[in-house]
Amino acid sequence: MAQDAAFSTLEQGTRAIALNAATLQQLDKLVASTKALRQAGYVVEKLTDHELEKKRRCLTCRVRIGKTLGKQNRKRKLAEAQQPRAQSNDPAASGNATRRGADSAGPKLHRCHFHPGKVISKAWTCCGKHVSEDPCTSKEHHDVQDDGDGTIERRWQFHATGSEARSSHRFAVAIDCEMGTAFNGDTELIRLSVIDYFSGETLIDSLVYPDIAMQHFNTRWSGVTRADMERSLRENKCIMGRDAARRAVFRYVGPSTIVVGHGAQSDLSSLRWIHHRVVDSFTVESARRKAAELKAEQEKKRKEANEPKKGDKPKEADRPKKGDRPKEEVPGNKQKRGKNNPDGMSLKALAMKHLGRAIQVGKKGHDSLEDALAARDLVHAHITGLGNFTR
Repeated sequence: MAQDAAFSTLEQGTRAIALNAATLQQLDKLVASTKALRQAGYVVEKLTDHELEKKRRCLTCRVRIGKTLGKQNRKRKLAEAQQPRAQSNDPAASGNATRRGADSAGPKLHRCHFHPGKVISKAWTCCGKHVSEDPCTSKEHHDVQDDGDGTIERRWQFHATGSEARSSHRFAVAIDCEMGTAFNGDTELIRLSVIDYFSGETLIDSLVYPDIAMQHFNTRWSGVTRADMERSLRENKCIMGRDAARRAVFRYVGPSTIVVGHGAQSDLSSLRWIHHRVVDSFTVESARRKAAELKAEQEKKRKEANEPKKGDKPKEADRPKKGDRPKEEVPGNKQKRGKNNPDGMSLKALAMKHLGRAIQVGKKGHDSLEDALAARDLVHAHITGLGNFTR
């Protein structure tokens, strides 16, 4: 009965969690190592000059130059590996081969593909195609973005949590962010929610007005509309830009603060933030499932080891008795983990499965405050065993 009562509490949303040495120690045990964070896609150190260079985009087609250079290098190495070696050192033969190669050269490769027009009523003015259609124009080379003024570093360099402890810093917080898409194709922070892990107090829940022009706000997923953003600006209710949002987080997060989130690498990246004390409910659940699978496999092997081997005479207890009917085989669960699969790893699926809580419902998109609370309660339920972790 106590378990049922606890589970119903989780359905409604856990309010306060006892803050003491024991709960802090339990949470601390789930903090991921730097190696685990790196493997999960977290940025754990400042970007190098080379990594920043790869963030540059073509000014015409907006593709990231680092990606195109990587593809070109792979293609060049593949072509070099497939090219037959010269069979003769004869200069004449070599010259003929060179001339044949020049004569057989195909058309120039156009790497930059774009629409030169504008979008009006979801159609390109240059070709009349729908906004989602492939580019109608191309050219050989990209127009590489110049970074003489340090724009790339200002926009992309990551910043670590400060080393100085403050009285306003919390022992642990839970975080979730919503992102939109800028005109240059970059993902941009548009909403930030932070709650105190133990008290449940909302520390930050604000729209973040982007530093650059936005193509769209991913409203279907973020729940944020352009009208919402402009209204918050007029009413002076939004945080102005990513850097200001990160500074707002640093009011509550210090070097020893534990940050809880679900797949929070994207949240920290949107803030250009490096933090090494992270508990990720996604990786916690992944580890739990792997441990359960390993335990089941070991139990299966133990049972197989105790079963009579082929050729052994069955014991009296193992012989079928008169009137016994063969047991029906129970089909295995062959369901794939799709986006609507209750056994999936999304925050929505895990909240329903382990907390009995429906989140991200309706057509208004996600609520970052609701998602931060769900990630926090999933971790708390895992620690205390309050959730339904038997399925």
